[in-house]
Parts: sequence; C-alpha cells; structure tokens
Amino acid sequence: MTQATEITALKKLVRATNFLATSQIYLKKNVLHKKPLQHDDIKPRLLGHWGTCPGINFVYAHVNRLITKNNREFIYLVGPGHGFPAVQANLFVEGSLSHFYPEVIPYNEDGLIDICNKFSAAYGYPSHANPEAPGQILEGGELGYSLSVGFGAVLDNPSLIATVLVGDGEAETGPLAASWYANRLVNPATDGAVLPIVHINGYKISGPTRMGRMSHEELDLEFRGLGYHPIIVDDQADGDVYVTMAEAMDKSYEIINDIQTRARNGEDIEKPRWPVILMRTAKGWTGVAEDNGKKLEGNCESHQVIVNKCATNKEHLEALDGWLASYKFDELYTIENDQIVFDKDIQTLLPPKELCCGRQHLSYGGEVVRALNNPDLNQLAYGAEVPRGQRGLSMNKMGEWMREAFKLNRDQRNLRIFSPDETYSNQLQAVFEETDRAWQWPIEEWDNDMARDGRVLELLSENLLFGMLHGYTVTGRHGMFPTYESFSQVISSMADQYCKYVYASQGVHFRKPLPACNVVLSSLLERQDHNGYSHQNPSFLGAMLEKHPKIISAYLPADANSTLVYTEKAYAGRDKLNIIAAGKKELPQWLNLEEARKQAKDGVMVWDFASDDNPDVVLAACGDYVTQEAMASLVLIRELLPKVRIRFVSVTELTSSGLGSLEFQAKPWKMNDVFTEDKGVVFNYHGYPNTIKKLVFDYKGSKRFRIKGYEEEGSTTTPFDMGVRNGTSRYHLVIDMAYKLFQQGVIDETQHVAITTDMLQRLVDHRNYIKANGVDPESIENWVWTR
Repeated sequence: MTQATEITALKKLVRATNFLATSQIYLKKNVLHKKPLQHDDIKPRLLGHWGTCPGINFVYAHVNRLITKNNREFIYLVGPGHGFPAVQANLFVEGSLSHFYPEVIPYNEDGLIDICNKFSAAYGYPSHANPEAPGQILEGGELGYSLSVGFGAVLDNPSLIATVLVGDGEAETGPLAASWYANRLVNPATDGAVLPIVHINGYKISGPTRMGRMSHEELDLEFRGLGYHPIIVDDQADGDVYVTMAEAMDKSYEIINDIQTRARNGEDIEKPRWPVILMRTAKGWTGVAEDNGKKLEGNCESHQVIVNKCATNKEHLEALDGWLASYKFDELYTIENDQIVFDKDIQTLLPPKELCCGRQHLSYGGEVVRALNNPDLNQLAYGAEVPRGQRGLSMNKMGEWMREAFKLNRDQRNLRIFSPDETYSNQLQAVFEETDRAWQWPIEEWDNDMARDGRVLELLSENLLFGMLHGYTVTGRHGMFPTYESFSQVISSMADQYCKYVYASQGVHFRKPLPACNVVLSSLLERQDHNGYSHQNPSFLGAMLEKHPKIISAYLPADANSTLVYTEKAYAGRDKLNIIAAGKKELPQWLNLEEARKQAKDGVMVWDFASDDNPDVVLAACGDYVTQEAMASLVLIRELLPKVRIRFVSVTELTSSGLGSLEFQAKPWKMNDVFTEDKGVVFNYHGYPNTIKKLVFDYKGSKRFRIKGYEEEGSTTTPFDMGVRNGTSRYHLVIDMAYKLFQQGVIDETQHVAITTDMLQRLVDHRNYIKANGVDPESIENWVWTR
C-alpha cells in the first residue's frame, strides 16, 4: 500500500469516527444525518466531552495502521477523561461491539442508532471508558492512571505494545507525572513496550495546560531528561499532519523493535530510550470553529459540549448540521444485506479480528489468568519449636512465602511485588534469596539485589506502582503491593477506581474472573512510635471497608501462621482487592497451622485455649498488636479476679457487611454463638473504633460492645505508650472488663473501684517510667503469655 493510499484511508477512518462521536453526543434521532437536523432530533440532555474526541480518533486510526502493517498485538489505553464517544465509535467500526453485543449493537444502522441513543443516557453508556466496553482495562473515571496501568500490562507480556494516550491536562496530575519513571523498570528482553502519546491540545476544562505553553525545545529537553526519545508531531508545522503522525508511529515502532531485538539477542541495554510522541493537535479539531465571536476550536471552550442549545437555538442547530455534514459520512459506508459496509479504504485499516484493540484477549481475564503454584505452608509455618505465646515474625514469614512462590513460578513469570517503600523495611527480604529488584538504568557494583530481570519493582511512588499492579492483575497475573500503613491512603482513590472496575465487570458476559489485587499494610501505627504522629494512620482500612463486601476483604491476622494462611487465601481470590495488615516486629505466636486454617474459614474464632466455659464477659481483638494487649489483659484480670470466667474471641477478617468472612456472616446466629447472647463485650481493634461500630451496628447485641481503637492520639513515644494514649493498652482493657462485670453484677462496687484505681495507678507509673528512662519497662517489653 502506498503512503498516499494509507493517508487517504486514515483520513476517511477519522472522518467516520469523528462523525459517530459527534452524533453520540448530540442526537437521539436522525443519527446518521440522512436529512437536515430538526430541533427534536437533539437529546434533552447534552452530556460528554467533545474536545478530546478528535485526538482519540486520530491516534486510534494510526494504531490500527501499525497493527495491520506489522501484525502485532496492541492494547490502546485512553487517559483523557470522558472521551468515550470516540472510543465507542472505533469499537463499532472495527466490529468489536457487534462481536460481543450482536443482539444489542448489530453491525448495521440499528447498532449505530443504539450507541447514539444510549450514550450518556439513563441506563446507557457512560461518558468514559468502562468495563462494559470491549478491550478496556481502565475504568477511566479519574485522570492520571493510564500510563502506569499501561506499564503494568506489558510486564511479562513480551509481544504486547501498549499505546497510551496521555492528555496534557492529565499529565499535570501527580500519578501521571510519576509514571514516566517506569521506564527504569521495564525489561526489553522479557517485557512488552509502552508507546506513550501525549496529546498536547493545549487546554484543560477552563484554561491552558503547562505543556500547551511549552516550546518544542522545552518539551524535547524535558522528555530527554526523563530518559525518552521524544518525537514531536505538530498540526501547525509544514506538511500534512497525517503523514507526520504516520512517520512518527513508524519511527516509534522501529525504535521499540530495535531495543527489544538487541536485548533479546543478549545485549545488555542500559537506559533504553523508549519513544514518546508529543502530539500537538487542536482541541475540538474539525468541530465548530467559533460561536458568536467566541473561539471554540483550539480553545478550552471546546472541552465539553459546544453549540449546546441545539434543541432550542436555530443558529446552534444550523452550526451542528453543518458540522456533521462536513464529515460526508454518507460517502463512507453502504448497506448490504442489512449490514453496514465501510469504505474499502477504511477496511484496509481494520485489523484482523483477533488483533483488534477491542478484541485484545489479555483484557478479559478467564483463560489468560496464569494460575499460581502455591508454597507448602507446612514447610514455612512455625511449629512445635515455637510454643504458644513465644515470639515470631509475621512479615518475615510472608517474605518466605513470596520467596518460595517466586521459585515455584519461575517459569510461569506470573508473579511480581510492587513495593513503593523499602522491601527490606517491611521485612520481606527473604524474596531476594530468589529474585532481585528490577532496574534498567546503571547498576553500581555496591548496589544490592538489583538486576535487569528482577521480579520486585521498587520506586518511591505509591501511585505509580499501584497503577502498575492494576495493569498487571487485570491482564491475568498476580501481584502484591506492600506499603507503610500510614501512607497507603495515597492510593485510596486508585484502589476505589480498581474496585469499581472489578465490580462493574461482574455483570459483563465476556469478562471472566481476574486474580486478586493484594495490598499489604505493614509498619503499622502501633509501632510508629519513633516516627511519630504523622506515621500513625489506619485510614485506608476504614475507607476500603465502605466498599462492596464481595470485592473487599480486610485480613488482620493475629500472628505469623495466620499471616501465611491469609497470604495463601489472598492469592487464591478472584475479582477482589484484599488487604492484609501485619506487623513487622516480633509478636507472640498464638495458633498452629491447623488452627490458623480453621480460623480463616470463618474469620472469627473463639480461642478455646484462652477461654472459659460459660463466660461472664467476652474479650475480643482484631489486629496483631492489639491481640497481644488483649491477651495480656486476660492474664491481668484473671490474677485480680480468679473466679471470673472470660471468653476470648479473635477476629481476623472484616468486610463492609460485618465481622468475619462472608460465609460466617451468612449465618447470623453465629454472632450469638461467639459473643454470647447477653454478656458484655470489650473489643480491641487495630484501626478506628467507628469502623467496627458500623460493622456491628445491625447486630442486636451491639449495645453490649465497648469498642477500643485508634483515637487519633499519638506522638513520638514508646511502643506501649501508643496503646496507652489511645485506650487500647492492657490496663485500659482491664478497666473496661471490670466495668462490664460490675454492670452485670458479677463483681461489686468495691471490687470495681479497687481494680480501676489499680489500673489507673499503673498507667501513671508507666508514664513516669518512660519519661525517666525513655523505654518501656522490661515487664512490658518482654512480656510472655502464660495460661
């Protein structure tokens, strides 16, 4: 095919998709513009964003050209917000919509009428990319995540190229700005490639963009400094922008192919300079140029719906009529046997069905999911050599699990750690016995655990690495995101978008189960005594426990063996976001492996070894450090009140619908079985008390609960004093249990006052001790549980 023929085909395809994008935004009738528009052809509510659509269509057409020319797998991620009319137009033209929705969106006029009528309509199609649309792996409702998701998708997918369209407004967000650093992590020998295309149309919703006001030289310098090979395409430069863009795409593909070929032939490529296309085209390109003296095309005024009074204003209606007519859509298709047949030139750009962006098999889960080979927990768990109550390390055990998982899945290449903070700091260092940190830039001889093909991705950006985990899991692989608990809130909105993507996928027939997205919270608030108040924040747990219970599970294992069991359970999950909160300091080990497995089935268990029959009061804990304090309070109160009978309940799983697993919650009578029908309950929780209060609100016995937790009190102090400041210490728990016992008439007022006074004095003594000595007393620091 000659260049002239290719350019003709590109222009026709973009004309067709620009027309269909415009029609979706405006028309409820006469959607193919077979006659002049009337006011009643216009939708009653005009929603959507026109300004970004021409750029999306322009790039989509050029991606199709590369696919058909090179017969290679591509995926197309659209970062600019609310440009879905353009995406949907292309999905229709390439046949993907009709393939997946043959009854609803047939490949004929009825199908075109459907996508136009339903765009941004009630129970119709959203204004941004969504899971109901074929080929999409990014919800698209929030800006900034496209590039990181694209980088995650190409990891361990060596044949894939992810073309990511980045809006110049989107490029100003923190997540997107950090995403450029991912070029340090992608290995050309074993991974695919990302081709970023920055659409510099110059404007956000109501003002200019930073890049829009930069010169070519400044843009070139910025991206060269970031380590890329920038290629500038400018519609104001001499020559045809279609030709310039085609040449830029060819050059980019050539660079990608050269880097990958050399790396796969054994050459060590240090600092590979991947291409990035910096594309200047006008915002609202090919739309109405101006309205009543106001500049529209090439201005922020074209961001959303332009000439937006077409239903009542004659001049606006005439402008829209002329705009649609300018695309000459009727010249670009015919109808044969009730099927739409696009122009032969357009057909030359439509890829083979299996290579269409909307048919990209990696985006659908199911058979593309590479099952994980799990380590044998019997080889990893603490056994009889660590008697009940002796100390062990939860996060170290998780690191050992990951080490073995990397070993067992070495050939599968289906497992990664995305670690925004120190992997060592979170005590996962055992993984470096099997793998390294990925690094494509210079490696010095004194650098530890760094290699071109490492399985651990470590950069100090939560946004970047969570986005990469998103892209990795939704294309069928398994990953872990370990981070400091206090800073996990940085990715709260990203996690929310991920959950919405997974939840919205549930009712879509062509989307199959995906591996779980696993977030590990460590460096927990109880041991952030040295870092101080800024590092004491369990907000992420509370925020995520507002989400759908089938999507979110929070696991708070009480010890290392439970941590191993929940790590295994998390990776076995599908279509979920799991949170594991585990401390990295030595803590008592309470359960053997069999007991830990038993507890994980329900997520709630009465610890018989610490409980009495026919209890007078119930003590419960959720979280590892608070469990230690609860067990210590158990010893104390039994010393003070040896005749009082106490039940200990451990809670290790939470969802937004209640305590324990969904299986446990499905049997509501179990709450009374566990917490009794009438006894007081003192509940010690790792996070904010209100989280548990909401989860037990519907339980008829909730008024019996006294819930303890983080009260937003903290400073630089000692570890035990963190619990003291927030009322979760053993002394506070004894005070609360004594009050419950007094309320129920189990002890008299004299006993109640005596115990309360004793505990309050111990709290005063403790404060005086740490102020004088700077550390917790030996009896606290090295406390050992005894029955």
